[in-house]
Amino acid sequence: MKILITGAAGFIGSHLARALIRRGHTIVGIDNFNFYYDRACKEWNVNLIDLIAGKDPRYNVGGKEEELRAVFRLLEGYDVVARVGGGSFSFYEGDITNAGFIETVFSLHQYDAVIHLAAMAGVPYSAKMPGLYVAVNVDGTALLLEASRRHEVARFIFGSSSSVYGNREREYVDEEDVLTPVSVYGASKVAGEALCRAYALTFRINVAVIRIFGPIYGPLQRPHGMVQQRLINYAFNNKEFQVYGRHGLDTAKDATYIDDEVDGFLKVLDYSGPFDVFNIGTAHPHPLREWVEIVQEISGKKIIVRVVDKDETDVIANANISKAVRVLGYAPRFNPQEGIRRQIEVFKAMPKWYQEMKEV
Repeated sequence: MKILITGAAGFIGSHLARALIRRGHTIVGIDNFNFYYDRACKEWNVNLIDLIAGKDPRYNVGGKEEELRAVFRLLEGYDVVARVGGGSFSFYEGDITNAGFIETVFSLHQYDAVIHLAAMAGVPYSAKMPGLYVAVNVDGTALLLEASRRHEVARFIFGSSSSVYGNREREYVDEEDVLTPVSVYGASKVAGEALCRAYALTFRINVAVIRIFGPIYGPLQRPHGMVQQRLINYAFNNKEFQVYGRHGLDTAKDATYIDDEVDGFLKVLDYSGPFDVFNIGTAHPHPLREWVEIVQEISGKKIIVRVVDKDETDVIANANISKAVRVLGYAPRFNPQEGIRRQIEVFKAMPKWYQEMKEV
């Protein structure tokens, strides 16, 4: 299959691209290297995709190439998708809100599927720049759906978010629950889902929505606003970890290891249906204090923790994954200890610019 991945340089997108290339698919990736976090992290991710596709890395990121190849070998040594060969990778830098860019990308290739992951991320930040979130997450999604319709793409997969459920921390939400977003980010994802459903029903595009339950963690986790990466960075740099969770150290979220999330996407790609929605998470939320303890145990370092205040913009919803288990055969396999062990192992193999990042 030839598959377009938007947001391919991001954390989930790059891991997914590598998995699909291992399966022998032809991958075209796009990303605009948004300012939300350090561009070098995304360039590093693209270089890793180049390597799995048998190409030389295209970006000169700080550090030695041997460091990149050492991280690549670590990732290849983990429990990965079986490699069948024949996969390839092309990449274009550009913005999904640029209609001309999108038309060019769709004119250059005939896609069997589009996996749409590009988005303005982060619930709290969406309150500061609501117009940008609407432009990217709603208008950008509309442009991609319309291009998919005009170019007769058979399959469209939309990366949505658990934030569409709003703050439902006492409940395990399922796909039939009423959507009650309480943030601009969550509302923009609801709008994207509505557009997907409309295109599926009106134009007969085979569409699936994946509601991602995060934070998604694991090697090369997004460096900004993700609790596991922040804990690891702070442990190795002797910085104080300030807790803003709704319930302090007892704040618990349904975090999902990256390989489990990628497996969910692969199973949805293999699934055939006109329109459907799936929760992809773990159904096992872990409190912040447990993540602190796991990072301390595996790193051998003490983390200075201070509970600062509640974050009233924080939202929590825990996944009922019974539908994904029943329909897709989805079964999350990784526990936090193994996931964090791998994340720390890769962190220690990364160049100093990554290990010492200040904005996490």
